[in-house]
Formats: sequence, C-alpha cells, structure tokens
Amino acid sequence: MKAQAGRIVVVEGRIAAVGERAQRTYLNFERRRGAGGSIVLSRTLWRELQRSGWTAATLAGKRVRVRGVIEGRDGLLIEAETRSALELVD
Repeated sequence: MKAQAGRIVVVEGRIAAVGERAQRTYLNFERRRGAGGSIVLSRTLWRELQRSGWTAATLAGKRVRVRGVIEGRDGLLIEAETRSALELVD
C-alpha cells in the first residue's frame, strides 16, 4: 500500500482489531501497529455506523472494502469520508 500513497484506491481485507479513540476510530488490518494498513473513521461516521449495527466486537474478523485516498507518514492509512466509502463484504 505504501507505493500507492496519495492515490485513490479500493482496498479489501479482514479487520484484525478496532481501536476506538476520542476523535477517530481505526479499523486495523493487522494487530501490530504499523504492520498493516488501517481505515480511519471520524467520530461522526463511526457513530453513524454504530447506529446501523457496526460495533468493534462484531467487526473483528470480518472482511471490509474501503474506497479512499491512501495517506499517512508511512502510507498505510485510508480515511473513509462517508458511509458509502465502506462496505461490509461478509
């Protein structure tokens, strides 16, 4: 993913862990920080997803697809701007 930094991509993978913070929520493709990519969600978007049934407990192990721009210092973050940027595959 690092080679695609700054580009719009579609990424699909299994969520290994969910990190809920005050302002953002991270859907991590790997348990170890920095080992894989993460989807970054704003607090507003995370609340919207929770209202539709998404929770940290139910997302672990699920496959998701995200559309967005790869960013971050190491090119491993994709910020999901809207609900339509995310899709639960299974």
